[in-house]
Amino acid sequence: MFEKFSRVLRVMELEEKVLHAGLFLCVIGLFVPWIGGQWAGEAAQWNGFGFYTGFIGHVVFVIALFIVTMTLSPLLGGPVIVRKASRNHLRLLLSSVSSVLLLGCFTILLRLTSQVSGVEIRFGIYVSIVGSVLATLYAFLKYDEQRKSEVQQLFRHPDDEQGQKRIEVASLHEERHPLPPPPPPMPPEDHSLLKP
Repeated sequence: MFEKFSRVLRVMELEEKVLHAGLFLCVIGLFVPWIGGQWAGEAAQWNGFGFYTGFIGHVVFVIALFIVTMTLSPLLGGPVIVRKASRNHLRLLLSSVSSVLLLGCFTILLRLTSQVSGVEIRFGIYVSIVGSVLATLYAFLKYDEQRKSEVQQLFRHPDDEQGQKRIEVASLHEERHPLPPPPPPMPPEDHSLLKP
């Protein structure tokens, strides 16, 4: 099992590795305390799945799990959940939704801590936000890369292989046929006003 997982990690591109590391960081942040302090006279703390914002934590967890499953299922020999052509679009959309939900959750917790004394925001929400934003940025990089490759397939560029072959062939022809020598120099012109 570990060998198959390490083979899958070697096959993945760097952007996908960082994207999934960001998702992993986001999920870890869901299990770490988000808010804590004195609540109704007792010390309490809640993670991403508790408190009033617990439903956002559940939605973010499902989004992260779906993105990871969408990528790893075909690599591990399972079914293709989303076609490769639309995979990067969906990753970008879902990771963006996750980031917006977490930022909204942070604003809710920030407002609550400003209104209730003795309650403070813990580092778990920060970990989740950083992981989700990191995943969103790298999902955007993969989406942009796919879009550029689609455009390059539509139009011919001078840096494609056929263009390079044409340049190489033209340079070979130039080497075989050297340029002719320059013409002989012209005699000097006489600019005198009086001719003898």
